[in-house]
Amino acid sequence: RRLLLKGCGSSALVGHSGLSAGGCGASSVVLSSMEKAGEQAFPLLQRWEDAGRDLFERLRGAEDGALGSEPSVCQLRDCVMSMMKGVIVNEAQAGEDGVSIQINDGPSSMSGRRSRSYSVGSSDMFTTISPYPESMLQSILNTLTSSGKSDPLLLNEKLSQLVLTRQSWSNGVFPKLSSKMKQSITSALLALRSHHNEESAGLALIGLPLTASGLNHLLKGISTASEDGQAALVFVNDCVLTKVELLGNILDISKLSGRLFDHLLSLSSSSHGGGDSGGRDYTRVSTVQSLLAIHSQYKGNLKQDDSHKSQTKSKRKRSRSHSDVGNAKTIAAQADTLVGIIGGSPTIEPLSSARGQVLALSLLSCLCEEAPSSVVSSLLHALKSLAVSEGDSQSSVLGEALGAILPAYCEHAPSAGLSLVNLLESLVGQVILSGDANIATQHGILDNAVEALKSLPTKENSSDAVASLIACAMSLQAYKVQQPAGDDKEYVTMSDDSDEVGEHAIPSRLDVMLLEGTSSAIKIAVSLSLLQYAEYLLMFICGNTSNDSTQDAMRAKPSEVAALALTGQLSKDTVSYSTCNETQKRTVMLLAINMIQTVRGVLSTPAARRLVRKSKGEEAELCLRLWNELMQTHTNTLRAHAKLVVDDELSPAERRFWDAAPKATGECLECLQNLLPVPHFLASMSNALLDEQADAYILKKSMRLLANRVTDMDTDSPESLLFLDMVPDLVSLVTSDGVAAEKEAITGNRRNIMLKQGALMAIESFVRALYPSTDKSRLASTMASVFLPALSSLTKFMDKTARGWIKDSVENEESEFGDAECQLLSSLSLCISSLIMTLKAKCLPHLPSILKPLLKSLQSVNVLMDDAEDEEGIRGGDLLQLSIVKTLSAVANTLPQFIPPYLDSLLSEDTLPSPTLHGEDKDELSVNAAAVELETALATKVPIRQLILPLFKGATRCLETEGTRWKEAMSIFGMLKVAIDSTERSALAPVVGKIFNCLVLAYGYQGDSEARKALLQIGNKCLLALVMKLSESQLRPLYARFREWRGDIKDVPDNNESAIRRHAFWSLSAQLSRTLRSIFLPCTTSVISDIIDELEIAVSIMGSKFNETKKRRIEEDTESLTDTQELLPLQPLLLFLELTFRADAHEGGDWTRGDDNQRYNMISNHLAKLLLAQVPKKLDVLTDSVSNQSSSASSYQKLVQGVGTSDHGNVAGCLSSLATAAGNEQLWKPLNLALLEACSHKRTEVRKAGISCLLSIIDTIGEEYMVLLPECLPVLSELLEDEEEIAGMAKECVRQSEELLGESLEESLR
Repeated sequence: RRLLLKGCGSSALVGHSGLSAGGCGASSVVLSSMEKAGEQAFPLLQRWEDAGRDLFERLRGAEDGALGSEPSVCQLRDCVMSMMKGVIVNEAQAGEDGVSIQINDGPSSMSGRRSRSYSVGSSDMFTTISPYPESMLQSILNTLTSSGKSDPLLLNEKLSQLVLTRQSWSNGVFPKLSSKMKQSITSALLALRSHHNEESAGLALIGLPLTASGLNHLLKGISTASEDGQAALVFVNDCVLTKVELLGNILDISKLSGRLFDHLLSLSSSSHGGGDSGGRDYTRVSTVQSLLAIHSQYKGNLKQDDSHKSQTKSKRKRSRSHSDVGNAKTIAAQADTLVGIIGGSPTIEPLSSARGQVLALSLLSCLCEEAPSSVVSSLLHALKSLAVSEGDSQSSVLGEALGAILPAYCEHAPSAGLSLVNLLESLVGQVILSGDANIATQHGILDNAVEALKSLPTKENSSDAVASLIACAMSLQAYKVQQPAGDDKEYVTMSDDSDEVGEHAIPSRLDVMLLEGTSSAIKIAVSLSLLQYAEYLLMFICGNTSNDSTQDAMRAKPSEVAALALTGQLSKDTVSYSTCNETQKRTVMLLAINMIQTVRGVLSTPAARRLVRKSKGEEAELCLRLWNELMQTHTNTLRAHAKLVVDDELSPAERRFWDAAPKATGECLECLQNLLPVPHFLASMSNALLDEQADAYILKKSMRLLANRVTDMDTDSPESLLFLDMVPDLVSLVTSDGVAAEKEAITGNRRNIMLKQGALMAIESFVRALYPSTDKSRLASTMASVFLPALSSLTKFMDKTARGWIKDSVENEESEFGDAECQLLSSLSLCISSLIMTLKAKCLPHLPSILKPLLKSLQSVNVLMDDAEDEEGIRGGDLLQLSIVKTLSAVANTLPQFIPPYLDSLLSEDTLPSPTLHGEDKDELSVNAAAVELETALATKVPIRQLILPLFKGATRCLETEGTRWKEAMSIFGMLKVAIDSTERSALAPVVGKIFNCLVLAYGYQGDSEARKALLQIGNKCLLALVMKLSESQLRPLYARFREWRGDIKDVPDNNESAIRRHAFWSLSAQLSRTLRSIFLPCTTSVISDIIDELEIAVSIMGSKFNETKKRRIEEDTESLTDTQELLPLQPLLLFLELTFRADAHEGGDWTRGDDNQRYNMISNHLAKLLLAQVPKKLDVLTDSVSNQSSSASSYQKLVQGVGTSDHGNVAGCLSSLATAAGNEQLWKPLNLALLEACSHKRTEVRKAGISCLLSIIDTIGEEYMVLLPECLPVLSELLEDEEEIAGMAKECVRQSEELLGESLEESLR
């Protein structure tokens, strides 16, 4: 063995300092084989002494840089270093069974071969040499400390990788070394890492099992004045973080902490000049992080140690939660250092890193647990330092640090004689009053504070602490807002708005923002606390200084909250409201109303609403406490308002405050009433209804809440029966005496009326929400047994109210519609409407009592509305009209078969047809829409056989009154049309005669022109609706009846009546012809003689010299034609003929050419004469609404030429249609001659009409008409030289003719 080992050494060496590459390779093979042979064959110590030590020294002394690239030399280096690991292989590697040691080769950076590593299966096969040879240690130490020399073989790096980082050496060898040797090795490794930046040395140092004692030794040799020293400190801090759980005994840990604090203070000194500021800041952050890890672990060890001591020592309780380990002054100084690096000391440079500040604050909270009496005050200084810092990063630091500081402060502050409000004053005061932070920054900081307070051990502590924070924030914000910026600044004052509390509203409410991130339970608890604070402030304003003593350190006292609002800081001086200045008074009022509004806002959130409704146990108790507090606060506010509002010395701000405060508390009460569980809510409501002293405003609000609450109720739930028990109480409240007994009681007690209206709204909601959808269920019977008596009582009360109101409206013509009786009657109508729609046939016994007062009231309000000039009165009347009409619609839709007995009254001219229900000049169309809905319901639900007679009577009454009631008749005829449209054909046949009687009322109306036109239009619509449902065999006798009603055309005694009837007859004929087209031609045949007679009358009246047989000659001056009534039927007749000829043209024109063309000749002859007619200037000619030319056109142009009358009939259009229907050259020729005669007439308007008609015929007929062109050319040639408009139409005739013929007519026109 010795020979082999000596041979290994000699073969590798050459001379005194050289190495043989071949010998190194051979030696490495032999040494590797010896290692595999095991300890018994080749002991490790012998291998080292005989070969390894000398080889390692020769390797250390190698200076040839080429050796580093020789694989054999690198292999030898690795084999020698494998000995230095101190691993003893107890069994040879060659065994097959039970072999548990495997030597794996990994890649070598120098040789490419795999280096050895051991995988140990059991402890008896693997051990480390003990004691570790001193020569090995010295070799290791010499290698580590010779870093400045040439190292071609990378011995330092490989020593760290192959030896020092191995678990076998770090766990098996290093712990057994002497303290001095440990310190030497660790110091050398630290120097390599920090001064020479060797990563492998750092990894080796981190892998060593260092304790606090060893780390202390490393810290002794570090000087932070240089950058290398700061790098060494950073690496030691990394070691601390890695080994924090294995640092050893607490005493050494305490010394380590103290030494780190010393380095931190040295680095943080403002006079420190070593290194760059960025590196120094990084070093300090690293040190703080190490200290935080140490003290976090230290707390656990301390508790464990205390528990151990408690088993052996006295069980006497200690006066504080944790022992102040070490010197309290030292810990206080360390806390001051942390406050300084946060930014609270002028002699210490603050950290610029946000992360470092967070770590420092977390470390400060750890120190607080170790020595609360010494450190708690430092927490306040730290928060102040960050709160006044600028920049978003500082705000972020403070927000995150609060999560660590606040729980520690809340736990240990009492031992230092402090309370939560001291911290909140410092934090919130600096955040809000600094003036630099924007609202988003303030919210971010305080929101983190809320999150920190939510983590307190108990829910009660959390809610109290959050409420205190929000109260302090609101107080300081109110204080800041009310501070004047100068002498001329207007102070913020109270207002009645829900969210606006002054002339200048608070920019953003922090309390609302902070509550957003809390749970519903905390919101309710905070609301209770804020309400208590608000009640204290209200009493403070009233001059009542109530006791606000509290023993809870987590809850701010109301007097402290008030002090913050008054002065912006805590004060022990007692202040009364009377001694405050105006600014302080406004601040207190602002704070009080804001707190109440915050409570209202919380109760309005969906999450809080769900919590209150489903509350059980502690949550239900909390909600009831809030309810009781709200009731008490609201009662006190109402009393204070009643007492102080009469005080003339109140300032405007105070007066507005006392007007707003009761409303705000009432709204909060309303919200909570709506959310309370049903049994509690109904019990409170029942007590309130039975309380004669209860405020009417609150009762009305409560009943509105009752109505809203019942809408969410399931009809099948047991709770619905609880609501049902409230109906008799509500009905009794409505029908109680003193409201409708006399006018003075109504108009003089508005609150009483409001209360009754609220009860009616509640009843209406009850019947809609609780009554089941099916009438046949047992539940429906139960509900009906309650609602039917209610309907009976309300019906009697409505009749009483209606009679009183009608009497009053008749006696006092100037009575406004907005009075109490009118409003109450409106509410009664709507409530009864809901009962009718729900109970349906069950309410039949009460129908007469319902309809009679409603119809009388509607008639009265319509009459008064027609005469009313006051806009407010009109709005009140609209409300009553709307409610009555909706109730009547409910009856018509629900019980239509029982309403016919009341139709005569309903259709009287002052009831449903009244123009006040259908006026188009109303700003609100709801009344009009409701009236139309009622008319539609009557027309569609009531059978026409029952409806037609009341409609006829109503129309007769309206049209018998001359000139004033035709608009009412329009409404009735509108109902008739709807009824006809909705009725089956089989049901119409029996009532055609009655419908005819109704229609002739409209057709025969002799009022003014506007009324006749409107009635004629609606009559035609009704007739068309009827005709579309009749057969052709039914149409002919109906048309014959209209002809018979029209009477004879000639020789009638009353020309005016005859003209109106003839006008209506030809109008309806034109509408029928327009709709039915050729189907109506047989009916037209029956009146052909009437057509000729009508045309003869027109010709006789407007004709000139062509009619010499007439006794009466028409003078050229048309102004002498005063009798134009006989010409009234002419225009609809022309329209009728035009539509008839047009329809016949589509069928081939046979009807026009009937009777051997005699029909055509007679009509065309008369129409041609009308071309030469002299039309009276005052003749009423209907024009198209879209025509712009008709306004300046003469009567002749409208009636003959057709200017603006294309939709109402004219001679030119009629002639054009007649020519189209004729379709025969022989028939066209006399017509063409008549047109040419007109074109040659001396009157310009006649020539214009002739050429216009000729152009229309050419355009319509086209090429077939060109056979008559030769006869037209002479006349056209003359017209080309006429005035511009006539010449233009003549040119157009020539142009179209040329296009049709395909040749020029220029030669023919010369």
